[in-house]
Amino acid sequence: MAELASNETLKNLIELLVAFPFRLRHRLRAREKRRVRIETLKTVRKTLAGASKLNAANVKIVFNVGLYLLLLDQDLAFFTDDLVCAVGDRRRAFVAKHEAMMLYEAAEDLPQLLGREFRDAVKTLGARPEQLERLNKVSSDLNRFWQKQRDFLGAIRNALAAHRDHDALRYAESLEALKPLEVMARGAELSPLLDRLIRVLTEIAHLTVGPAAILRDVLVSKKKP
Repeated sequence: MAELASNETLKNLIELLVAFPFRLRHRLRAREKRRVRIETLKTVRKTLAGASKLNAANVKIVFNVGLYLLLLDQDLAFFTDDLVCAVGDRRRAFVAKHEAMMLYEAAEDLPQLLGREFRDAVKTLGARPEQLERLNKVSSDLNRFWQKQRDFLGAIRNALAAHRDHDALRYAESLEALKPLEVMARGAELSPLLDRLIRVLTEIAHLTVGPAAILRDVLVSKKKP
């Protein structure tokens, strides 16, 4: 047992030294995007809170989805950072299992968030035809991601539920079978789809800039049954 622990420690130390330059470059690239994301999150959250207080229903719906996407993008970035910087197979498996569960739940939730209520809201706010077309295209691509990856991500989610079922052997076997790079690849596939959707929502959000736009939505929202 002591020899196995020693071998694993040595392996992890070698990995840490070899991978250090790559991990450093990754952290430097991610730093600027993280700064922009934090500022954007503050603005979107503040706008959402204001729309909720004023009962600007359509602005609230759009910014609610926007905040969800930014928080999801942030979580995905954190998982990527942790997987890139994780040392040792056990640590990578620990990070990957949680990322797989988040990806499953996000891919399941997004088609619902982008449903009829959201579409009605963006149309009411005056989204242009080309914006609606791009919104429809990225929504279709997200739905394809869900259909394509549902079984893979769902299998991890269900297998790791053995932890809650107190089936320790099944849980241990599931962790050993988990391939972190395959999970990371699914995250890398979802990330550009989120970027596209965030860009479209940013354009639509510009339609709500200024007191006049907010007031119009407040008046429209009062007429809703």
